[in-house]
Amino acid sequence: GTCVNLPGSYRCQCKLGYTGHRCERVYVPCSPSPCMNGGTCHQTSDFTFECNCLPGFEGSVCGHNVDDCPNHKCLNGGVCVDGVNTYNCRCPPQWTGQFCTEDVDECQLQPNACQNGGTCTNHNGGYACVCVNGWSGDDCSKNIDDCFTASCANGSTCIDRVASFSCICPEGKAGFKGVHCEEDIDECLSNPCVNNGVCLDKVNRFLCVCPPGWIGDYCSTEGNECKSNPCQNGGTCEDLLNGYRCTCRKGFKGERCMVDIDECLSKPCKNHALCHNIQGSYLCECRPGFTGGDCDSNIDDCLSNPCQNGASCVDGINSFSCICLPGFHGDKCQTDTNECLSEPCRNGGTCTHYVNSYTCKCPPGFEGTNCESNIDECTDSSCFNGGTCVDGINSFTCQCPLGFTGAFCLTEINECDSHPCLNRGTCVDSLGTYRCIC
Repeated sequence: GTCVNLPGSYRCQCKLGYTGHRCERVYVPCSPSPCMNGGTCHQTSDFTFECNCLPGFEGSVCGHNVDDCPNHKCLNGGVCVDGVNTYNCRCPPQWTGQFCTEDVDECQLQPNACQNGGTCTNHNGGYACVCVNGWSGDDCSKNIDDCFTASCANGSTCIDRVASFSCICPEGKAGFKGVHCEEDIDECLSNPCVNNGVCLDKVNRFLCVCPPGWIGDYCSTEGNECKSNPCQNGGTCEDLLNGYRCTCRKGFKGERCMVDIDECLSKPCKNHALCHNIQGSYLCECRPGFTGGDCDSNIDDCLSNPCQNGASCVDGINSFSCICLPGFHGDKCQTDTNECLSEPCRNGGTCTHYVNSYTCKCPPGFEGTNCESNIDECTDSSCFNGGTCVDGINSFTCQCPLGFTGAFCLTEINECDSHPCLNRGTCVDSLGTYRCIC
């Protein structure tokens, strides 16, 4: 046998003629029988067999149940249910019998199929109810709403009953009566209006027309003539019997405080201001530099801090003046004096302006307040091998002694590089010179 590895296990593939978990047994067909569902096994060769299946099964080992429902005879909506070599019909509730062909008598099976005195009549596939008056529905369980077509009037409430209805007139109101609440009651019969008020009958109510001086639903309340606010322009109203009196606010007069008093006649405005009479008062139009209700106060023009950059403000009449700190000028000291305009920085220096001062940013090689000094770049260690340092602008140069060269005199000159020795003579370099070995 061939071993096949599986996750966590193995399986043996046996050679023809052997079987078992480890191929340890000789294979004999039909021992044991592989045929299912009562099938009979017959050996056909050393390694083959065939199964004779019982009715209702099929397949090589009789493992498949034959579906007997094709061409079934279930009627009236019956559902075919497959069995072994047969089938059954599952009938709907209205039918019974092997093939659902027999009608169920619901009237006999369900004595209460029709409710509330209804008469049950059986028919094929169902039943019908004949309901008594006042009921409806398939089983006569629904009470017919007689209020749907009822004629209860004037907001009355309809109460449904069996094959009838009744009207309940609105509670707490003596406005309507009758079977359908259709009759209007005369509410003025009880003489509800007092103090000679005239009663007018309305639908479900009455209206009292009161004489002068009286108000209210029953004309029982003395009228308040101040309620209509007859006093104008803030005047105070005092209610009187069938009348009123106005106490006017300052600046008005008249029965209803409608006459405006001209207060400008007394010349209340100061400092040559213009007076304008307005409703109940006056308004002063002040000359520039003055304020107040009567224009009697000089406006402090320094209150808004108009002077800038720490300057001192001196108030005048409708004007001010500013005393500037050093470094600023202008009517409000708003302009910073630019010290760079005189071009103080020399040798290409860049001037930066500050408040009451300036600074110079010098180009490389210069220093000083105004970049007036050239920086000496030469130091003791600038040039080597006895070279002489010569200062420049932001630089220096070295004058080298005989035998040396380079920016810092660091390179010794090899005089043999020019091949001065002739006729294959050998050149020997020395400091500042050479010699030939012929």
